[in-house]
Amino acid sequence: MAPKPSPVTAKRRTLIADLATVFQARGYEGATLAHLAAATGLSKASLYHHFPGGKAEIVAVLVRDAVADLQRAFVRLQGTDPPDVKLKRFVDAFSDYVDAGRGHCLVAVLMQGSIAEQHGAPTAKQFEDWRDALATQFEALGSKPKRAHREAGELLASLYGLLLTGKLLRDPDHFRRGIKRLKRGIQKSKH
Repeated sequence: MAPKPSPVTAKRRTLIADLATVFQARGYEGATLAHLAAATGLSKASLYHHFPGGKAEIVAVLVRDAVADLQRAFVRLQGTDPPDVKLKRFVDAFSDYVDAGRGHCLVAVLMQGSIAEQHGAPTAKQFEDWRDALATQFEALGSKPKRAHREAGELLASLYGLLLTGKLLRDPDHFRRGIKRLKRGIQKSKH
């Protein structure tokens, strides 16, 4: 049986989730301290108690947590299964991460605002590492290294494109249908 999280940990996790929803809905510039306080049920002073660095510290915590959440999808590339199986598991895990197109990728939301100046370089490095991990799987399928990197970049572009287009169309089914096509394409690319 897994250990039960402490009440402090559970409260902080809830607090972070509440803060994330504000940034997902309003972006960095639109998320004021008043909005953040209202979403958490805390006063601004209490919010500063939890995050003495204010909005900048909140975003730093959210980016770190969002990267860790997204990392769970990339962990699916590990193991001894064939590369096409690992890539499909990754696609499914990304879909889970964004709640089958109904949710958001907080990393993508935050990196579109001015906060990208502060957190953009480490986040870009993380995405390069993730792209390299995907490319390794495409190489294992038989692609040459340059092509494998292109395929990895195209897979990431497809996932984020599907997510954004589904949001713009207000149609999460667009995302789910695209995920099915992506997974069939991975099977077809197997050499």
